[in-house]
Amino acid sequence: MLPIEQIHPLVVHFPIVFVLMLAAFDCVVVSRGSAISGRTAIANISTGLAFGAGIAAALAFLFGDRALDVALAKGTPLDVLELHEELGTATAAALAVWGLVRAVIWWRNISLSRSLCWAIVAIELALAALIVTTAFFGGQLVYEFGVGIASSARSLR
Repeated sequence: MLPIEQIHPLVVHFPIVFVLMLAAFDCVVVSRGSAISGRTAIANISTGLAFGAGIAAALAFLFGDRALDVALAKGTPLDVLELHEELGTATAAALAVWGLVRAVIWWRNISLSRSLCWAIVAIELALAALIVTTAFFGGQLVYEFGVGIASSARSLR
């Protein structure tokens, strides 16, 4: 059976991909003059990416919280984990809220003006920057501090 702390690194890639795709997709769509609201195929894709990012971020947060507990129990100092944990919490909350906002806009079939569509793109680009920053510090935990990595002596046996 897969240890609970190893699920976080598996799940965490989904919100990263969803947010980056969402920001790129909406940026291209809005720059071409199309709307990302309503019930069009474009709006369905955009909303699906936003909602999927919110759900995936919530799952990554839940499993990340468990991985944090395991890392602390294995002796990793809290100060090493703290920045990634704080960024992960903020990222998960922001993406969950954003996914719900986009779902409500879709559900209520709210039509957005062009300037509001650009505001949405700006928010999504900021969310993309936030998740990339969070991922960077998560990578540092693995590559610089060896969090979640078996020692090389054990892996050679």
